[in-house]
Formats: sequence, C-alpha cells, structure tokens
Amino acid sequence: MLRHLTLVAELTKYKLSIAVALSSVTGFFLYSNVLGQGLLFAAAGVFLLSSGAAALNQYTERKTDSLMERTGNRPIPSHRITDNRALLVSFVFIASGSTILLLNGLAPFFLGIINVLLYNLFYTRLKRKTILAIIPGALVGAIPPMIGFTSAGGNLDHPYILAFSGFMFLWQLPHFWLLIIKYGKEYNAAGFATISDWLSEKEIRMLVFFWVLFSTSLLLLFFALAESPSYAIIVPMILLNILFIILFYRLLFIRQREGEIRGAFIVINLFSLTIMILIIGASIFNII
Repeated sequence: MLRHLTLVAELTKYKLSIAVALSSVTGFFLYSNVLGQGLLFAAAGVFLLSSGAAALNQYTERKTDSLMERTGNRPIPSHRITDNRALLVSFVFIASGSTILLLNGLAPFFLGIINVLLYNLFYTRLKRKTILAIIPGALVGAIPPMIGFTSAGGNLDHPYILAFSGFMFLWQLPHFWLLIIKYGKEYNAAGFATISDWLSEKEIRMLVFFWVLFSTSLLLLFFALAESPSYAIIVPMILLNILFIILFYRLLFIRQREGEIRGAFIVINLFSLTIMILIIGASIFNII
C-alpha cells in the first residue's frame, strides 16, 4: 500500500502541487482573511487539479521522458506504472479537483479547467516546436492565485490579483531557463526547442538574473502603490529582495561549481514561498 501511495505521489508531483495550492491560498488572502470552506475548497481543489495535470503531463510526455536521464526514472518510463493506470490516476485527480472548485463557483472551476488545458494541450505540444512555449507554461503558474482570489469572491480586474499573478507569471520564466542551463543538451537530444539554440550559457545566466531583478522590482512597486501601504510589510520586502538578489547573483556568477544551478532553484523557490507567507500574514493582520 505504501509503495502505491509513494508511486502516486511521484506521478502527481505532490511537492509542486502543494506549492501551487499555496499560491491559490495567497490569492484567496489577497481578497479576504476569512477562514472557511471557500479557502479549504480552493486549496484542496487546486492541489488535486495540479496533481492530476502533472500526472497527465507525465503520461503525455512518457516517450520523450524516456530519452532524458533527468526524467528517465519517472514512474511511466521506468515501467513502475502502466500508461493506462497513470491516465486513470490523472482523470480521478482532475475530476475531483474540478468538482471541488465548482463548489466555490463557476469562475474558479473554469479557471482550473483552462489551466489544465494550457499545461497539457498548449505548453506540452508547443515545447517541441518553439521556445515561445514558455509563455503558456508561465501562464499556468499565474492562474492558481486567480482561482483563490475568485474563490474568496474577488473579481479578476482587481489590481492586487493582477499584480500578484503578473509576478507569478514573470517568476515562472527563470525556472525554464535554469533548467536549460543544467539540462540543455538533454532537451536538445530529445527534440525540444530551447533558448540555448539562440543564446550561450553566459547570456542565459545574464537573462535569468536581470529578469529576476525586474520581477522583484515590480513586486516592490505593487506594495508601495497599495491603497494603504504599510512599512510593516514594505521594509521586510525590501530587505528580503536585497538579500535574495545578492545570493542569487553569487550562485549564478561567482560560485561557478557543480550544484550552483540547483542552489539557484532552491533560492528562487524559497523567495516566492516567503513572499506568499508574507502576503498571507499581512492579510491576516490587516496590513494589506
């Protein structure tokens, strides 16, 4: 039983799905600090939907996954689960997550369905054809906060959710580029279109750094232009940004050794996690 649960957890990328669910919780708290069923349904629905989408993605990409060392040990290419069972797991999770989101209204439900389609129909299919596939791929990370926001009763034209989802969209792109730095040769060998066809590794590192710098600056601007900006959140945000940029720069350009890209991944994910925790805390204490 434990072996099967572990296999399902690996197939559904549960750690990533938890992070995606947290972004929906952050979106919820951008509009409301009221705990209740709406928040629970948003978190659970997005977690299940993200899990199902991840499983469907592994089913769709099972052949190319088998061509790369990084993905060759995933459940399907390693033959630890059959294609049909993986597809069934995907269907169960997607159906369950969609049903739960529907309890919060039509907007969260349709946003969830759109996200599954963006990930598994557009992004997955475009990856082999164009480097612009990262655009629908990044949109996948921007929609979960919108699901949380609409679950709380908010409208998508609100500046808070537009700003935060915009940040999450921009924040996804460096993840793709960092993967190319580390696994670019594998992606090329598997037939994927990558930015390494156009830029050198040094140029990709520069692109990643300045893109991150631009993204964090926009996030600070959002808090500075809030209706009632509070130094209780602006000051920690500024200090966090400074610390992050210094550490990220060191990982990309100074500590040139094996494992620095993995370290950059960890840092960039910890930064977004900290941002979400700050926003949730600020909402609970009525700072934003």
